[in-house]
Amino acid sequence: MKQGNLSFGSEAFIKEETGERVVAQTVYQEASDTNFEKIWLAHVLMSLNELGNKKIQILGYLFKNRIVSHNIVPKTVQDIANETGISYPTVLETIKVLEKNGLIKRKTGKIYLDPGMIFKGTHDNRMRIMFEFRNINTTQEQEQEPSPQPKQLKAVTAADLAKIPGFTAESKKPITSIKIPKAPRTGVQENEI
Repeated sequence: MKQGNLSFGSEAFIKEETGERVVAQTVYQEASDTNFEKIWLAHVLMSLNELGNKKIQILGYLFKNRIVSHNIVPKTVQDIANETGISYPTVLETIKVLEKNGLIKRKTGKIYLDPGMIFKGTHDNRMRIMFEFRNINTTQEQEQEPSPQPKQLKAVTAADLAKIPGFTAESKKPITSIKIPKAPRTGVQENEI
């Protein structure tokens, strides 16, 4: 009799010690692709050649901090850098290597892990997640190092400009225009153009 992936029945065995025939109840469970966490290391190891120690820590962070049911890490590169204490450029470089090797895909605020690399759940759910992963259209949003804050501009007066050779201010009113002397042209005359 079969129920789900279990089969019930009876089977005869011969005891080695006595040679006696014994009939026993048996329960067989079909091996299935259910609720196992799987990591296909071949794909991961191919990327590890390009990664160093801190970078491997980032990969471990992604594995540990994913939403298992969807294989998503809802974090930005900056979030990962802040939470791991690893520099932003190192995290970004690692993410780019993993993305280049097809192990992850990114969209704003989310990192999707390839279910062909790591997954926990049923075969059917893995196939669904794999289909979704393959159909993610990443916009290749380029995350860059945060740009430095612009320097504060200092108010410049006409008197300050008067100290610079070649600059003149039109009046003592607030400066709205500055005359910049033309640099002498070298080599080419206007009539030659």
